[in-house]
Amino acid sequence: MPKRMSLPKKTAMAQGGLRERNKQLRAEQVLDAAALLFRERGYEGTHIEAIAEQALVAPATVYNYFATKPNLLMALALRHVRASLPERRAFLSNLPEEPLQGVIAFESLLARQAMRRLSRECWRVILSAAFLEPEGPASRTGARLNTLILRHYIRLVLRYQETGKIRASVDAAALAEILLGLITQDFGNFVAAPARPIESLLDQTERHIGIVLQGVLAEQAK
Repeated sequence: MPKRMSLPKKTAMAQGGLRERNKQLRAEQVLDAAALLFRERGYEGTHIEAIAEQALVAPATVYNYFATKPNLLMALALRHVRASLPERRAFLSNLPEEPLQGVIAFESLLARQAMRRLSRECWRVILSAAFLEPEGPASRTGARLNTLILRHYIRLVLRYQETGKIRASVDAAALAEILLGLITQDFGNFVAAPARPIESLLDQTERHIGIVLQGVLAEQAK
């Protein structure tokens, strides 16, 4: 029996890289299809089979890449955050002068970016992932999203400490966690209401954040 010849190492590596690129391309096709159908039919009204048909792949491929529809939605949310990073970084590099103005303006940016990419129904599912499946993949992805936003808020607090607007003695990470917790709660109330305008979300956030910041502003900033 003739001995089976193995591929040269470089050829095998090239083929492996090509397979990985093709896999990534198909995953992006699935995400594009899901984003389109979630907008047109709603999250609950969209089934994996329809997403597969729109993406021109087999349903098994969708399940192989994402396992569940919530996982697919969380992958969409993560892609949204990554696409939004340049705009967020640009904002954080040129903050408004006052901390309250900065936090409200940043929350406005986050909310408008969020609604530009996904519906309120989708965000309700995303926010509930940590409670519905605490140890599941969707919940872990949600934690990654929170971590990314928390880093933004830590950077925001540090910038205001550098300019003397927030007391240097304040724990920046702890304050960022408080701000993120309040803003996440307000955003959850916002997406729970079908027709609530973003302006009412920002009004509520301003009231809540204003109380918190009063305790940490430097004397000359009060």
